Order: sequence, then structure tokens, then C-alpha cells
Amino acid sequence: MAVRAGLLAPSPPENRREAVTFLLLFLLAFLPYVNTLFNDFVYDDHFQVVDNPYVHSFRYLRQIFTTTVWSFQGAQGATNYFRPFMTLGYLLTYKIAGPIPFGFHFANLVLNAIAVLLVFYMLRRFSGERVALIAAGLFALHPVHTESVAWIAAVTDLELTVFYLATFLLFLKLPESSRKWRARAFMCVVFAFALLSKEQAMTLPVLTVIFEHFYRDDRATTTAWEKISRYAPVWAMAALYFGARAIVMGGVTSIVLRPNLSWYHAGLSGIALVGQYLGKLIWPAHLSMFHVFHASEHFSDSGVLLGLASILLCLILFAELWRRAHLLSFALVWMFLTLGPVLNARWMPAAVFGERYLYLPSVGFCWLAGWAAVQVWNPASPGVSRPLARTIPAMLAVVALLYAVKTVRRNREWRSDEVLYRSTLATQGDSPQMRDNLGGVLYDRGDLSGAEREWLEALSLANANPNALDNMAMLRQHEQRYDESIDYSMRALRSNPIYMIEHVHLGETLTLVGRMAEAEWQFRVATTLSPLSTRAHNSYGKFLFDAGRMEDARTEFERSVAVDPTSQAYDRLADIYFGWRDAPRAENAFRRAIALDPFDSHAHIGLGGVLESSGHPGEALHEYETGLETNPVDAAAKAAVVRLRANAPANAIPK
Repeated sequence: MAVRAGLLAPSPPENRREAVTFLLLFLLAFLPYVNTLFNDFVYDDHFQVVDNPYVHSFRYLRQIFTTTVWSFQGAQGATNYFRPFMTLGYLLTYKIAGPIPFGFHFANLVLNAIAVLLVFYMLRRFSGERVALIAAGLFALHPVHTESVAWIAAVTDLELTVFYLATFLLFLKLPESSRKWRARAFMCVVFAFALLSKEQAMTLPVLTVIFEHFYRDDRATTTAWEKISRYAPVWAMAALYFGARAIVMGGVTSIVLRPNLSWYHAGLSGIALVGQYLGKLIWPAHLSMFHVFHASEHFSDSGVLLGLASILLCLILFAELWRRAHLLSFALVWMFLTLGPVLNARWMPAAVFGERYLYLPSVGFCWLAGWAAVQVWNPASPGVSRPLARTIPAMLAVVALLYAVKTVRRNREWRSDEVLYRSTLATQGDSPQMRDNLGGVLYDRGDLSGAEREWLEALSLANANPNALDNMAMLRQHEQRYDESIDYSMRALRSNPIYMIEHVHLGETLTLVGRMAEAEWQFRVATTLSPLSTRAHNSYGKFLFDAGRMEDARTEFERSVAVDPTSQAYDRLADIYFGWRDAPRAENAFRRAIALDPFDSHAHIGLGGVLESSGHPGEALHEYETGLETNPVDAAAKAAVVRLRANAPANAIPK
């Protein structure tokens, strides 16, 4: 099981076999996920991509690399996450493919295919071609990976795994390099990419030390200095990363998201989580985007006992492999070390248990499974009969087919918000977060009773849920039950006063009941809490516009377009300029709105008015008619069309 030297150039037949292997693995990684290419943005995608100004312009590059990943949300975005490569990847994809989900899903598929190939190349060095091929194929098809690949917001796990594996491969090849310092420098650069992808990369320096001292085939013949010189560069890069995080966010884990969870209960929960994660790897059933977390409180809890049993079995397996197949025991080290950072529930977000967290650790599991399959496949192995060995290819084919079918089917759960939330609630019915999200989908399509039912159910599960309270406030506002709306808004703000949208909704309700000074205060608070929110600026600008304070409104809408241009802000700016009889600036603003949203009827009709007043009847008529295509009931536009056609000379305007 020595690490392959790889010093001899492959022959032409080997090149052809390499190409066939490459193509096979690429297809195994890519084809099961093709149906994700037509999925929509779902869940966090709306915040991290659609509504994220950092993703829309290169002028935010400094913020991407010097702030946390949710910093664009202002006070609400306080988080432990420093993942610049996630946002940078979104930005590059947005600039290449535009604001449509297809490009982002395609990027995920490409990253997944690269990860599969890297798994193959790494494991081939360790255990040979056959084990590597089976393990990489299992990695490509395992249904537990669907969340990482099908969900745009889970791209961090793909990026982490690609750069993590690439760094480790470069580390493995250091003894073969003729230019040591160049090889080390390149390894550090790739490792920096891993660190900037996800915090889990911090486990890699520990992994290199363990491998160098206990597993590398030349460990008995190299000096301590030689060993240290191989992994010292990644430790140095890790130290630089610590420094960067200290500057950006005051440390690696500056925020404890569950301060009420004691260390004792967090430890018990971590043991239970080990059992859950191993269970999903071995038997990927009842998969779900969101798993409700229930902290373990007693040592005798069934989850804790299952976790302890799993850990004990893994320790026994490790001891056996250490004696009989030494290098393979490293697969267990890989699995547990990379899983370790997500076992501390005190630091984890709402999704304490997440299937996406298994993407990198599953490399170790797939290696073990591939090695076991090859051992049974070989009739010369002790205790293996020839008939049993002959069944292995068929069994692998069946497992591959079942995994592929499961993956393809599960990808469909990510095709829209409603499908995702309903499928999640089918297995996690006691999730207030999913009930709240489903209520939002129903509200947007006009099913108010369905939305109310889901939001009230969410509040019955968690009566201080600020999102559900705010959504009920919005619903009551729509029903003109303003006192109840204000009451729900105040309850939401008492639960979490830093959510921008709660202040906006309360400001809108206060405006409707004539409490203008209080309403303006809420809008001011919203823009202060989230200065990069176009929603906050546009809402405040509309308030000022409706109050007739045009100069103040112009200032607010200009702040909005400076953050991230939207058609709504440009529409209002154009209305202000047109009201001031500033036709050139009004025309420019309307055209900018149309460039952002070609179906913006207000912009087309408004531009028609500007062009008509400027003496361009033919162009004005075209804009009026274009606006009427999406808003056919606009009386002023219809009258303008009739007027322009009636006043036009014969044949001057086409019928």
C-alpha cells in the first residue's frame, strides 16, 4: 500500500485507459445532477445571490475579502462565517452567466466533477486503480451529496473539497518534486483557497502531521526536520489565516450561536451527531434539507447510545486496520477529523445536522467501502469464496443504479421553494422555520388562508419566532387589520430588534394609519441596520416620495442605486426628474430601469411620456404600446396611444 511514486511516464495504452477512466468518472459525477440545471433559486439562494449586492458588482471586492459572508445584511448579518471564495464564485458566475439559476447550478456540477476526479487520483496513490475507481464512483453517486450539489448555497462544501483534496495531493507529491520550494509555494496557494472557501479547511494541517509521522511510506527513513519541512508551509498559511480572521471578525469563533446550550449537553449532542452522520453514510434514507435539532440531555438518550456504539465500532475497526491494512486506517482519521468541526452544536447555525457537512468526510467512508468491495471481489482473500467474489460486480452495479436513481429523484426536491419546503416538512414536520418559509410561498401566490395556517403553526412550535411574527404582521396589514399588524410587529421586534425587514413592515403599517413620524423613524432604523439593503432604501424613498418630499426621496433612491441598481429605484428617480421637468435625466433613469427589467411597464409608459413631451411621438408610441403589453389596463397609456395615432400624419406611424 505504498504511495505511488509516479515517476515513469505512462504509455499510450495507459493514456487511453486514463482517458476512459476520466470520462467514466466525469459522467458519473455529472449526469445524475443534470436535472438540477433547471432548478430555481431556493431558500438561502435568494439572499446570497439574488439580493446580495456583493454578487452583482466588482466594486465590492474589498468587502468580499475583508468582511464576513453575510455582512451585506448589516447588523442582521453577524456570523462566524468568513468565506470569500463563496461570494467571489457567485460574482464570477453572475458576470459570466447572468442572474439566472442555470449558471450557478452548472458551476456546482463542474466543481462536483472535479472533486470526484481528485478523489480518484488521491486514492489511486493509496490503494490502487480498482479501489480508487469504486470509491470515486461511490462518492459521485452517493445520495447524501445531493444537498451539496443541488443547492447553490451549498457551494462552499464543493469548493472546500476541491481545494482540500488538491492541497493534500500536492502534499503527497512533495518528495517527488525536483523544485521543493516552488512545490511548497504552490501547495500554500491552493491551501489558501481552501481556507477562503470554508473553515473546515483548518483540519488539513493536523491531517498532514498525522500522515507524515504515521502513514507516509518513507516515515522510517526521513528525519524529523524533513517531516516538518513538508507540513510547515500549511501551518504557516493557517497562522496567516488566523490573523486575517482576527482582523475581520475578532477570531475564528467569535460568536456562540447557542449560548444556552451547556458544554456538557453540547458534548452529548456531538456524540449523538456522530451516530446520525454515520447512519446517513451507511443508509442514506429519509434525507432532508433541514433536520430539526434536539439537544441531547442525558447520557442514556437513544441518540447518545447509538453514537457511542458507532464510535466504539469505529475504534475497533481502526485498531484492526492499523494491524492488518495500516494505510487504510487513515480513512477513518480523515472521516472523523474533517467531521469534527461540525459536531459542536454551540457554534452551529439553525441546521446543526446537515447532510452537506458529509461531503468532505465521506471521502474516507468511500475509500473504506471501495477497499472492502475489492477485498471481497478477490477470491484469494481469506474467507472469501469464489461464488461470493463473482457477485461483487453485480452488487456494485445494483448499488450504483439505486444511488443514481435516488440522487436524480432527490434533485427534484430542489426545483422550487414550495417543493423544497413541502418535501422537508414531510420528514421534519416540527420545523417552525420550514413552516414559516412555506407560508411565505403561499402568501406570494395569493393563498392567504394557507399562509396564515403555516405561520400560526410555526408560532405554535416557537412562539417567539421573529420571522413568523413579522409575516403575520404583513398579513394583517394586507387585511387592513392594522392594530393587530402593529402588535405582531412589536412582538417580532422584541424577539429580534436587528432584523431590517421587521422595521420596514412596521413603518409601512404606521404610514397607513397616519402615524408618519413613527413610520419615518422605523424606515430610518431599517436603513441604519442594513445600509446595503435596496429594500430598505426603496421603502424609505417611497415613503418620502408619497409625502411629497421629493428632494429627500431623490437622495434615498440615489443611495439605493449606489448600493445595487434596481428598476424600482430608477423608476422613482425618473418620476421625480419628470415632475421637475428635467426630461434628459428622466429619460436616462427610465432607460436604466428598462435595461434592468425589460418588462417594467411603468418605465416603458413613463419613458413614453418623456419622449412625447420632448417631441418624439413615434418613439413615444412604441414605448406606450410596449408598456401596455404587460400592463394592458393603464388608462393613461391607452389614451396616449389613441391621441398619438389620431394626431399623427397619415403613414407617419405604422398601424
